Amino acid sequence: MGTILGIEGGGTKTTWAVLDSTGTVCARGTAGPGNVSLLPDEEIRKLLAGIRSAVGGGIEAIGAAFAGCHLPVQRQRLAGMLQALWPTALRIAVAEDTYSAFAGAFGSGDGIIVIAGTGSNVLGRRDGRTLRVGGWGHILGDPGSGYDLAHTGLWRVYDAFDATGSVVPLGEAFLQRTGQNSLEELFVHLLRDPSKDRIAALAPCVLEKAAAGDPLAADIARSRAGLLAEQVRYVTQRLGYPEPRVALVGGLFEHSEAYVALFSGEVRSRVAVREIFVSRVPGAVGAARLVDDTLPIPQTIAAQPALPFSREAAASLEGALTEERNPRCRFLDRKTVPELVELFLSEEEFVERALRDRKEVIAAAAAAVAEALEAGRRLFYVGAGTSGRLGALDASEIPPTFGVPTDLVQAILAGGPDAFLRSQEAAEDDREAGARSVIQRGVRPGDVVCGITASGRTPFVLGALEQAQTVGALTILLTCNPKHAPLPFVRLSIDLPTGPEIVAGSTRLKAGTATKIVLNMLSTIAMIRTGRVRDNLMIHLRPTSEKLRYRALRVVMELVPCGEKEALARLERTGWRVAEAIDLPKPDLAIG
Repeated sequence: MGTILGIEGGGTKTTWAVLDSTGTVCARGTAGPGNVSLLPDEEIRKLLAGIRSAVGGGIEAIGAAFAGCHLPVQRQRLAGMLQALWPTALRIAVAEDTYSAFAGAFGSGDGIIVIAGTGSNVLGRRDGRTLRVGGWGHILGDPGSGYDLAHTGLWRVYDAFDATGSVVPLGEAFLQRTGQNSLEELFVHLLRDPSKDRIAALAPCVLEKAAAGDPLAADIARSRAGLLAEQVRYVTQRLGYPEPRVALVGGLFEHSEAYVALFSGEVRSRVAVREIFVSRVPGAVGAARLVDDTLPIPQTIAAQPALPFSREAAASLEGALTEERNPRCRFLDRKTVPELVELFLSEEEFVERALRDRKEVIAAAAAAVAEALEAGRRLFYVGAGTSGRLGALDASEIPPTFGVPTDLVQAILAGGPDAFLRSQEAAEDDREAGARSVIQRGVRPGDVVCGITASGRTPFVLGALEQAQTVGALTILLTCNPKHAPLPFVRLSIDLPTGPEIVAGSTRLKAGTATKIVLNMLSTIAMIRTGRVRDNLMIHLRPTSEKLRYRALRVVMELVPCGEKEALARLERTGWRVAEAIDLPKPDLAIG
């Protein structure tokens, strides 16, 4: 490999380095913050364009590691930006910044790194298996980090001030460091900018006072270092690691020998280690090492020339009915509005045909869902894009309509809740994320997981279904492509032959309509079969608006039957619980 550019984007700054073919750094520089979870894409693009102006275009490979770059969709976007700026690069590797620190310390070898700067986390690798713990951000802790030490120190200082009215030595150090004259002034000073970086800047006060023998500061440093050392123990145990090498990375370790000694002692008191050392390899150099294709780490690799899709994806979509052109819908741009309306109405006939053609398997799926819910199990819809939104829509309607707990019917949407209102289509390509979602959302044996994918090949959905089958859930696949590949982990497959769309590939049209009708049937039939409907009336609705209160009144009047006055008395007697109001014996009802 020739000239390599390494970029490490952090919360406060971004560093870069250019390495020649021997690995020697021949140029380096810094730029602004680079946390991809906190900054919009346009800011990241400007940041990278600035680096491009500094280093030029003669780069053969790029290793980029950015804070907050946890998700495949984030890595894909970043790789696309880099490719656009350096189109002749033969290889581009993108990862989260923890992995550049690991590559700097161990290259392609095994070991454990502990990062303690503004934040903290631990990463271990053994025999090709990688495990990362911590790093959840300052809101959830980041134990042993600069923010954690300083935040804990501030809390203890103010707690002591409240108890005694005196400023303890650690408080004096905080005042000296910030130039404030009192704890009241310090409070206002921090309140003006309570960012994690500003708080973390006070961590040296804690470490310096601890090294000088201050008992309060020493207790803070020891206890917080102990929590971080616990994360080393987690990694060691989960990887089954006998006597690992442990590398310490980050500003706290680089600038405080006392903290290195304290933390090393906390680690050795918990696990047997071969060696503990401070790694001083610059982050940008570690990022450059990511282009080594022997590194078994979560990263997005792009090589030139590259297609923006995999050959496997192209092959699976090639025969999908939803991707074909509809011969009845040619030359849409030449049709009048009335002609287009008529065309849309005529195409809906294919939706009903498709549903009737698959009514037996739909009935089997509906019966299975009803049986599972009757047994106390749950229904999970899993989807991406339009399919996922339809699942989320159906799941959200069930609690208010039928008065069931919100966890009875749940939706798992690729990209999370944000994808409901803002498209995050690339999230559908992460099969592992689908599997993780099933585990972390707590799918259990006997639950039903219904994967929704018009094409029948969405990786996120298939990963979720495969994992669901592994844990003992009943798996249902809902597609509009009977030509999809066989899937042995799917129990029931509802493949609706809706045919090509009016606008080729736009599955929010006929496929979307047919999908929504099936979801309506699965959930509503289950509610009917589990006693949430009497006659054709919803007897467990939640009357939380004027419309719903009037509907509840009408339901009681219809099913008792009785007049408005008695129905209102029944509802008020039962706290507007409709089913109880209907079943209330007349002798127990006093009507004035």
